[in-house]
Amino acid sequence: MHPSVIIKPFLLVSSAAYVRGSFDNLVTFGASYTDNGRLNYYMANGGNAPPPGTLPPTTNVTASGGLSWGQLVQQETGVAYFDYAISGAVCSNAITPRFSRALGKPFPAVIEDQLPSYVADIAFPTLYENRSADNTVYALWIITNDIGFNAILTDSQVAGTNITTYVDCVWSVFDVIYSTGGRQFVLLNAAPLQLTPLYASLSSDGAGDNQYWKNKTAYNTTEYEQKMLEYTQLINLVFDYGVPFNLLVQQRWPGASLSIFDTNALLADIFHNPSQYLDAPAKATGVYHSCSAVNTSNCVNSPDPISSFLWYDELHPTEKTPQEFIKIVAGNSSYGTRYG
Repeated sequence: MHPSVIIKPFLLVSSAAYVRGSFDNLVTFGASYTDNGRLNYYMANGGNAPPPGTLPPTTNVTASGGLSWGQLVQQETGVAYFDYAISGAVCSNAITPRFSRALGKPFPAVIEDQLPSYVADIAFPTLYENRSADNTVYALWIITNDIGFNAILTDSQVAGTNITTYVDCVWSVFDVIYSTGGRQFVLLNAAPLQLTPLYASLSSDGAGDNQYWKNKTAYNTTEYEQKMLEYTQLINLVFDYGVPFNLLVQQRWPGASLSIFDTNALLADIFHNPSQYLDAPAKATGVYHSCSAVNTSNCVNSPDPISSFLWYDELHPTEKTPQEFIKIVAGNSSYGTRYG
């Protein structure tokens, strides 16, 4: 199944548009759910960002096993796409630093790397040829690593920081974008991570020891599944109240609009009704691609089609899922709420 060529962009809904009219540019920040190959450049270049004014090569095999959601939006709409998301990233390494052996340093975070790269790039008109407040949408999806294993879930954050510190970091991202002239923002909320094979308990058909959590079976997996449910629901509720409070009450970003895209509800709907969204034999649990916890280069793919899976691996949705983002949101505004 493929998205129709007449489908509206991922960032629009039919009766309640995320943005004021059409847009020409999409700029994204985040982690592996969004990365279109940027981490590969860092790994090949000593952990360094691309020179200002240049975008690195992209890949058609992202963490979804195919294209990322931003690439699908670009493919469907023809917008200019500028992706700064980096697999493994968090909002700030001052809160939940995650060390990358391949880079020899923490993964490049939104605050410390992605935003500075964006700010440096916009000084080059040859890269951003027609960026304006009205025609450019900025989307942020950053939470999966911040609250995951070896981060807040396992009490591994920097001493003195907590979930509210992370939320404040999210607001500060929009502060920086606003200061550069950005006015149309989209915040993608926390996915239902407790349903992913990585965080689902063994009794809920979750994965055992795996490439992302090598000794998962040594833990009380039910406890961590429930903690993840609590954290994602809490953060999404804070987003629901915090966006209108910051935008409309505090007037933190005058003249801007900020929309929440409820990826949590959408992915939960797919999980509970897989046959309505996935090809046969539809699978809401289990993964298409799995790697050994002992030797992560030892990987196998399922003989069933990838389009029948919700999850590509223990953490990431398949390309089929972001295709459904575009299709469903185009005709169902219940997944999006716009303020401003």
